[in-house]
Amino acid sequence: MTTYYLAGPMRGLPQCNFPAFDDAAECLRRRGFTVISPAELDSAATRADALACVGGEDLPTYGGETTGEILARDVRIVADDVDGLIFLPGWEKSRGARLEAFVGLLYGKAFALYRGYGIITGLHADAVRYQLMRNMP
Repeated sequence: MTTYYLAGPMRGLPQCNFPAFDDAAECLRRRGFTVISPAELDSAATRADALACVGGEDLPTYGGETTGEILARDVRIVADDVDGLIFLPGWEKSRGARLEAFVGLLYGKAFALYRGYGIITGLHADAVRYQLMRNMP
């Protein structure tokens, strides 16, 4: 069974974009995909802090977890536990999603773009490399 990781922008967006992650995970699962969503992996305290950011403010910690702690968990999942990544819109502008994409490239993962309503489009690794080069600081 193929397992996918959802990658996309969170920080700086209202409610850390959790509603978009939740919607995508639900839609993809209804279509038969096995999906790991980072928004679902967070502790209850981290999720509550993220959902409380209605204006997109960026907190130093969420539920007591630092950005580094959260990213370390997610990068390990991308490297060890999934077969591919599905990118939500705007992923290329997200530092975390770019890191996850880079790890996906290093480990030869498959890539796809989420188009809404549980629909994905395959994405070649060269397109991911291009977006990483184009959007690096």
